[in-house]
Amino acid sequence: MRLSKVAAGVALLVIPTIASAHGGNNDPNMVHACIGNVSKVARIVGVGGSCISAPPLVAETPAHWAVQGPPGVPGTNGTNGTNGVDGINGTDGTNGIDGTNGIDGTNATHADPPCFDNTNRYVDCGNGTVTDTVTGLIWLQDVACLGVADWAGANGAAAGLTNGQCSLTDKSSPGDWRLPTRDEWDVTIARAVALGCTGGTIPSLTNQRGTACLGQNGPPLFSVQALLDLRVFWSSTANEIVPFEAWFAYFTGVVESNDKTFIFGVWPVRGGQR
Repeated sequence: MRLSKVAAGVALLVIPTIASAHGGNNDPNMVHACIGNVSKVARIVGVGGSCISAPPLVAETPAHWAVQGPPGVPGTNGTNGTNGVDGINGTDGTNGIDGTNGIDGTNATHADPPCFDNTNRYVDCGNGTVTDTVTGLIWLQDVACLGVADWAGANGAAAGLTNGQCSLTDKSSPGDWRLPTRDEWDVTIARAVALGCTGGTIPSLTNQRGTACLGQNGPPLFSVQALLDLRVFWSSTANEIVPFEAWFAYFTGVVESNDKTFIFGVWPVRGGQR
């Protein structure tokens, strides 16, 4: 009877006791295992598994490991692939529609040429101009129309003169007119100086025939009073030696040079033999 009780006690000792494998850890991202305390054998049991807690010879201890290990070492870059074959060229687009034709320009006009006769040096052309048949210059008949200016202003005023201004009907355009050169002034007054048309009481120009002073032996083609009032007229020629000066005609019979800022008469011409 006593032996049977002992055997029964031993039998009870070898019946294993089950304990949770989680040890309080239910993380599904962990590896759940049981490790034998004596055998050291690891047994994967999963989230729902259990470990043996007794008897001591088979008892196990719960263990957990992270599913994700430490970051791996970066891999080496792969080699570049070869370039693909070029695509074929696209087809040309269609031509655009032709633009409309532009409007035809108007016919250009030309200023009237000089006029001549067989008698006179100065010929009235009847269009607001007078031709000097000696020099070929076409003079503006209205001596005082453009008034006075400094040298630069005088050149600009002459260049801007056009048909419709100063009683002109000669079809001239801006750029046709200019100031006389120094040499043209010399030739213009030379005959008058030789005839004694000097001294400031009469202009240094001849009459229409070219045989006497302006206003003698017939009505003048140019205003004697305007010439006497203005008296000094710019040329287009600057002084080569003194560049801030330019040449002018003084109707006492001389051509001289003076500062370009002086205010003198503006009497333009066009044409001529420059």
